[in-house]
Amino acid sequence: MDATTTAATVRRESAAGTSVLRAYRGPQDHPAMVRVSGAVRAFNGERASATVAGMDSHYSQFDAARLLRDCALVEVDGRVVAYGRVSWEPQASGAAAVNGILNIHPAHRGRGIEELLLGHAIRRADELSTELGEGRPVTLGISVTDRDPHQRAAAAALGFVAARSFAQLIRPDLDDVPQIPLPEGFEIRRIAADDRAMHRRVFDADARAFADTWGQEAPSEARFESFIGSPTFDPTLWRVAFHGDDIAGQILNFMDEAIETDGGRIGWTEAISVQPEFRRRGLARALLAASLRAVRDAGASRAGLGVDLENPNHARSLYESLGYRIVSTDHWYELAPFPRARR
Repeated sequence: MDATTTAATVRRESAAGTSVLRAYRGPQDHPAMVRVSGAVRAFNGERASATVAGMDSHYSQFDAARLLRDCALVEVDGRVVAYGRVSWEPQASGAAAVNGILNIHPAHRGRGIEELLLGHAIRRADELSTELGEGRPVTLGISVTDRDPHQRAAAAALGFVAARSFAQLIRPDLDDVPQIPLPEGFEIRRIAADDRAMHRRVFDADARAFADTWGQEAPSEARFESFIGSPTFDPTLWRVAFHGDDIAGQILNFMDEAIETDGGRIGWTEAISVQPEFRRRGLARALLAASLRAVRDAGASRAGLGVDLENPNHARSLYESLGYRIVSTDHWYELAPFPRARR
């Protein structure tokens, strides 16, 4: 296999079998990757689902040629049991970052696969930092679940440092959703499914609201196309508050694609934002209550969202006051600088 065009093959022998790190081969790998991702999410306590259609859509947004090097899978005795991917993510702050994901089937954790995938991420981050020639140090970041000591230990052994913690929260039912009025001077306006000009305004408002947020990606045309091309893109479920002609705050709700084992569905009340000039007025609380009703009316039996546990606006307290509870926690680990020759 040509390592200049695809991820290099790495073979490791152990008592647990032969592990082979190999390059991503395209959409034909997605069913196996979804199977692994589903097992990982269940192990972590997460309620978000993964589908082949969703992965097809998500991966179609990446540069196809670069993806053959950015993504790698691990097979044990010919069966895919893990995968990892890194991607270059320009930050809104101007920082340069390579972000990575590692998904290892729970049955195969602690058998050296962590080191295979982390090694691939480090090599690829080094290549990307040199290829893209940004002229400034680059950081590699990876997300590690709180329930996986093997990944945390492997990352620490390679020099990664814990930098941030995040949580997924679930409201277990949608009974007794409070009626919370909007602050005076604000109104919710529904967004049509075909109003591309308004979709762009909402996208830009999101970027502005989160511009100073830790780890926020810089807005781009590619990100906008990914935003409107997502299988869960449903402006009819959004709750967008206006102050005059200005977007003041918004929650971009969507329904999970999967039906849960108990027959229920999750409505995701995500991308919660309020513009800086309209904060501290109770707008987010009112929008969240309206969003809970929106997903309930669309057929959800519970609601979910993610939060930065170090959010300076005390977002976690707001969510818990409206009935959400933490079901899983992840930690963000970082390694820097890249290229490694600068160390």
